[in-house]
Amino acid sequence: MSLTIISNPEKREKILNYISDLSIEVNNKIILKYFGHLRQQQIFTKSSEDDFVSIADRESEEFIVNKLQGFLDINYYIGEETSYLQKDNFEDILKKPLLWVIDPIDGTKNYINNTNEFCTMISLVSDTIPIATFIYYPLKELLVYAFKGFGSYLIRFNSQKTSRLFIKKQNIKNVLGSGGTKGIAEPLRQTVLKNLRNNTKRLFVGSAGIETIMLATNQIHFIFHGRVTPWDHSPLDLIIREAGGCVFMVNDKKNFNTFSEGPILAACNNQIWEEIKEIAFKKNDVN
Repeated sequence: MSLTIISNPEKREKILNYISDLSIEVNNKIILKYFGHLRQQQIFTKSSEDDFVSIADRESEEFIVNKLQGFLDINYYIGEETSYLQKDNFEDILKKPLLWVIDPIDGTKNYINNTNEFCTMISLVSDTIPIATFIYYPLKELLVYAFKGFGSYLIRFNSQKTSRLFIKKQNIKNVLGSGGTKGIAEPLRQTVLKNLRNNTKRLFVGSAGIETIMLATNQIHFIFHGRVTPWDHSPLDLIIREAGGCVFMVNDKKNFNTFSEGPILAACNNQIWEEIKEIAFKKNDVN
């Protein structure tokens, strides 16, 4: 793993400044310009009828890629909006020692519907493991970021305040979570969904990045997703871990990497993780 690229504090500062400036720039120039002004002919579908992409997604991803090319001498990237077109070399790129993983607008459905829960996510991945990640929440002017081994942080640009994030460890009576079950095969998916609905309090957020911010800042206690992607879960994994939470693949309790498949569960502590897994996948439901 190429951790030397983040081992120097000056290099981390350089990466942080560059990615935060880039995230703000792409939102100001493209994403926020289209927000609330998209026309129907500027909204498309990708892999399925409910998998939406807009002209803002495409233009912002191209903008980010052009800005990242050559930065830190890294020339490989995976972008959410072009990944489904890169099927022939997708896995080869994921194996690179260093690459950028980009989600220009996480929460595209929210963005298209003019609701506030969307963000820009950029991650640096080394040999399938996220080592630096950044989530910019433009409508709240805040950035949550993490470097592997160096903690998770929150920057509020409107007040120029930076704080380190720590997930609380105390016992929780009323567990609140978010996420979804898409990606789990039927009929198990309906059973898992019913189990979570009947036994937990859940919010629907519609953005993995916003959910990650909420868990890292103690607004919710768990995130359950039925499937993983490099762009959604590289930020979720690294930020939650570096803030003191736990993140594992549900089926085998292994750590996430960009080749991981199946459901993933993040929680504020291991006890809650085990409780939510037991609720979602009761033994008699799986057998």
